[in-house]
Amino acid sequence: MKKHLKSLVCPVVILSASLFFSSPVFAATDQEGVKEDKTVINGGVDFETPLEENIIKISERSPKPKQVVLKIPFQTQINNYYCGPASASMIVNSLGYNKSQQQMASLLGTTTNGTNAGNGVANALNSAIKGSRFKFRWEWHTYNQVDKMKGHVVEALSYGNPVMVNTAESPGDVYLRGHNIGAPLYHFGVIGDYFNYGNEVTYVDPGYGRVPGFVIEQRVSIKNMSYASGTRGYAW
Repeated sequence: MKKHLKSLVCPVVILSASLFFSSPVFAATDQEGVKEDKTVINGGVDFETPLEENIIKISERSPKPKQVVLKIPFQTQINNYYCGPASASMIVNSLGYNKSQQQMASLLGTTTNGTNAGNGVANALNSAIKGSRFKFRWEWHTYNQVDKMKGHVVEALSYGNPVMVNTAESPGDVYLRGHNIGAPLYHFGVIGDYFNYGNEVTYVDPGYGRVPGFVIEQRVSIKNMSYASGTRGYAW
C-alpha cells in the first residue's frame, strides 16, 4: 500500500482501553426490525432501501493485472462513530476530490449511532465525486460469497477506485488483526490493494490511532475479508 500520510481533518484523540470500552450502548436494528442492544463502535444497517441491480457484462472485460496498488491518503476517524466518514473521505481524496470527514458524514447521514450500510453509502461516494469517471455500487454480502467479492474487488481496483467495506465481527473472530475487542464490532474500512489476482487484499483501518490494537493496514486473504464482512457489504 502506497500511503500518503498527511495531517488529519481533525486532531486525533487516542483513547485508553478503559475509556474506549466505556462507550455507550447503542440500539441496532436487525433484519426483522427487532431492536436489541449491542455495544458498537460504528453500527446501523439500512434494510429499508431497495437494492439496485448490479448488472455487469463479464464477457467484455479485459484481462486484469496480477496486482493493483492504489495510493490511499490515510486518515484516523475523529470519533468513535466516524469510521464510515473517515473511510469515505480517504476514498474520495484518493480519487482527487477534497472532502473532509465532516462533509462525508453529512452525505452519508452519519449519526452518533454510526453510518448505515446500504445503497446510501454508494450514493454518498458518487455524490462526492460527481462528474468523474468513477461509479460506486453497493453490494450486500454473505460471508461465503468469496469469489464474488474477489471479482468485485479486482474489477473496482483495476478501474482505479478503492472499495469501502463494512464488517461485522463477533468476540473471538480473528479475521482482521486487532478487531477482537471482546464485544460486537461493526466497522467501515478501505480495501486499497489486491495481490495474486485478488486472493489477497490490503485492508486500511481508520480506527488506527484511535482504538488500541488496531493497525493502520494489514494484508489479508480475500476469504478472511469475505468472512469479516458477512451479513454486511461493500461499495465497489
